[in-house]
Amino acid sequence: MHILITGGSGFLGRALIAQLLADQHRITVTSRHPERFPIQHTSLKAIQLEELAGVQHADVVINLVGAGIADKRWTESRKDLLLQSRLKTTQALIDWFHQLERKPQQFLSGSAIGWYGPYDDQTISESSQPHDGFTHTLCAEWEQCALQAETLGIATTLLRTAVVLDYEGGMLKQLKPIYLLGGGGKLGSGQQWFSWISREDWVDAVRFLLVHPIQGPVNLSAPNPVLQQKFAQQFARALHRPAFFTMPEWLVKIVFGEMSHLFLDSQRVLPQQLLDAGFEFKQPDLAQALARV
Repeated sequence: MHILITGGSGFLGRALIAQLLADQHRITVTSRHPERFPIQHTSLKAIQLEELAGVQHADVVINLVGAGIADKRWTESRKDLLLQSRLKTTQALIDWFHQLERKPQQFLSGSAIGWYGPYDDQTISESSQPHDGFTHTLCAEWEQCALQAETLGIATTLLRTAVVLDYEGGMLKQLKPIYLLGGGGKLGSGQQWFSWISREDWVDAVRFLLVHPIQGPVNLSAPNPVLQQKFAQQFARALHRPAFFTMPEWLVKIVFGEMSHLFLDSQRVLPQQLLDAGFEFKQPDLAQALARV
């Protein structure tokens, strides 16, 4: 298949492209600096987003673009950037779809489990209703923009991704130095649910959806979420370090501001759609995932 990917140079995009090339797919990836694209392959072409008009067809489009939600504090200008960085590219893709005589068969567009907002101990599936907050607003507007593709007859999947774990980047790369210095431990009460997925399983889940399409939201999360305190303990154990430190809720809020919701809100997310479709996780348990990465 010919697959077009936006956001392909990021933490998830790089791993996905490498596997899709191994699967013998042909890839076109959009990048702000295509000449710097790190992956070289005869079946890979890098272009700027403004060059989309020159692409006549793609069988599948995978949209992963967006500024990192946990990179900086959520000032009003930062929140606007987080939203616009997602909407601009997604709308550009929708406009491109309108121009194509031959539409893509599938459109897989990024989102996050932040769509659900904060929960308590209840499990969250794709049928759960959202609770209000910035992460819900961000993901909801992003998803509504992507769902315009359905009116063009394009099967659209919303990739509601949990925290992705891998040593090359993401949260683990940021936390590792802290834990190696013995600063690991629980945030707030530590009793909030933490939903996660290994990067390997995330890539495999996207590949699975190319063969077994599911329209609408799909939770890309491992089937066994854990309490944040347990995550801290298991990550510290994997690094052979203690996890005695506690950052009280008030301090988390001072340090991270409104972004503290990412660390303190409880989300016990289950990948019900993937499980019902027969997807098998390679690392369904946190200890397995941490040992792997």
